[in-house]
Amino acid sequence: MKDIEYPKYFLNVQQMDLIGPRYLKRGFRFYLYNIIDAEKHFAGVYPIPDKTAESIVPCVIDFWRNYQIPDFLQIDNELSFRGSNRHPGSLGLLMRIALSHGVRPVFIPPAEPWRNGIIEKFNDNVQKYFYNVQTFTSLEDLQNRAKVFTLFHNENHRYSSQSHKTPNQMLREIICKFPLMKDIDLTQKILVEEGRLLFIRFIRSDLKLHLLNESFIVKPLLKYSYVVAEIILEQYVLVVRQNTVIHHIFPFYMALP
Repeated sequence: MKDIEYPKYFLNVQQMDLIGPRYLKRGFRFYLYNIIDAEKHFAGVYPIPDKTAESIVPCVIDFWRNYQIPDFLQIDNELSFRGSNRHPGSLGLLMRIALSHGVRPVFIPPAEPWRNGIIEKFNDNVQKYFYNVQTFTSLEDLQNRAKVFTLFHNENHRYSSQSHKTPNQMLREIICKFPLMKDIDLTQKILVEEGRLLFIRFIRSDLKLHLLNESFIVKPLLKYSYVVAEIILEQYVLVVRQNTVIHHIFPFYMALP
């Protein structure tokens, strides 16, 4: 599947992922939530006590305040990212935060972590140069040192893909920056009236497209290829594309309120 053409036309993308669980002394469990801009490599590292959306979303909000809101948020199929298996037709908190700010979540194919290669490489660096070389006494200690590591990375790490400039140097070159400005009350339900969820999926010999606990049969010509399945929430449809060609439009309902 690595040699098969893969959709790569998304711009202004942030990739995010989780490392963990990891453990402090006395068995305290935690996760590292990491997020990075796919082009400029501005990044954030956030130690959190669990991988619930309630712990992840404040980190996303903080990153968007300090950096900017993306057009696409590329993620794997971690349950806390997408919502709930019990209610697959409803939007989880992270999805609501993203969609309410015009961000389109992009779910990479299951079991293909290399599709999020930039954040995976960053995860390796976090593991090697942050987590493995220090001893932490508490979650608060971990969080404070993660801030120091993040600041150091953004100010000092030079990427060959951006002419050996640091993320902060790239940031200073942005002409129009769009950080998150408004306050968000997470005690209130985030209302979503429209938006789009994108799923990149590989079609196997059974011609089944699987997403959100549902399956759809697609055309034989899509066998052994990647497609982009786009849920258009306000139209209650699922559009299946390959490149710019629409091959299917299926009815698809998700609860918005």
